[in-house]
Amino acid sequence: MMSTRRRSVQEAVRVIITQNPYLYRGIRMQVINYSAAARYIHEDVEDLAGNQVDPNTIVTAIMRFSKEALDEEPSEHRGALHGSRLNLVTEVKELSLNVSRREQTEIIEALMEHQKQGLPVRFHQFPGSLKVLTTGEAMTQLMQDLWQYEPKLSEGYAELNITTAPGDDRYDRIALLTDLLFRNGVHMVDAFFTDDEISLVIHEEDASKAFEALRSQTR
Repeated sequence: MMSTRRRSVQEAVRVIITQNPYLYRGIRMQVINYSAAARYIHEDVEDLAGNQVDPNTIVTAIMRFSKEALDEEPSEHRGALHGSRLNLVTEVKELSLNVSRREQTEIIEALMEHQKQGLPVRFHQFPGSLKVLTTGEAMTQLMQDLWQYEPKLSEGYAELNITTAPGDDRYDRIALLTDLLFRNGVHMVDAFFTDDEISLVIHEEDASKAFEALRSQTR
């Protein structure tokens, strides 16, 4: 599975803030200067949006996000993930590759062949880079195809995959999930989104704690 589409500025701001628990809570508590926050995430917003973005546009997006976050009231009867399905994968490794658009096309073709063979491979495409998530068993085979791109390897992770219920706004859900995980002492390493799935990358030692916290929200 992969995510490839460019995001609007508002959507990019929402994704970046909800991936950063300290920034998220600071904005909810209204103790962070919006202009300073905009400067801090400017480069990341442009990466997700795929083009240049005026800093004032980011400030406006942060202000809108702040208002939405303050207005959100969790349901007393239904969890934030009601109707969703969870899947936990441990011993996850992440490969980061800084590659051109042409190189991305070649790499994605190779990764899709591995997927057809049943290897646990997931990838997410960004302007100028790819991130590949897999397990230790598949790493040897992947590296045979990717070594020449000089991938950066990070390990010691787990991945929580959340298949959202039809009609859910996953970007509203992720803000609540970020806060929930933070309150349970779990810090997200990364987060990815497709049309019907949220993928959260966390440190492996936090896997059980995170799974139980999120499972409580599926009821």
